[in-house]
Amino acid sequence: MKKLDFKNLSVSLLKEGILHIHLNTNSEITMADAMLAVEAMEKLGGGKKHPVFIDAGAFCSVDKEVREFSASKESNIFTLADAIAYNSLAQKIIANFYVNQNEPTVPTKVFSSMADALTWLKTFI
Repeated sequence: MKKLDFKNLSVSLLKEGILHIHLNTNSEITMADAMLAVEAMEKLGGGKKHPVFIDAGAFCSVDKEVREFSASKESNIFTLADAIAYNSLAQKIIANFYVNQNEPTVPTKVFSSMADALTWLKTFI
């Protein structure tokens, strides 16, 4: 597995051909972090589009500018689909709010488990 670690997040390429973005516990994700994630996706994915699995540690926050950017075509140039997994009720509410309010430009679903998210993402490979 190829992986790039940054202060607030990590990006890895799973053996299934799925990119995994993990937002670190107690991190505050900024536009600088979002740009690092897109650059890492390009590098690890060889400049091609891949399904993307996103999860977050406890007490992670993502500001409004990052949510808007994450839903845009510009952010999703290396993304086929996004699956967001949640670990708490708060994360579920935020993830569903993101999908419903920001209307991502790629297929995006929210899941309670990594296994279900990966199963759905594999349909895009």
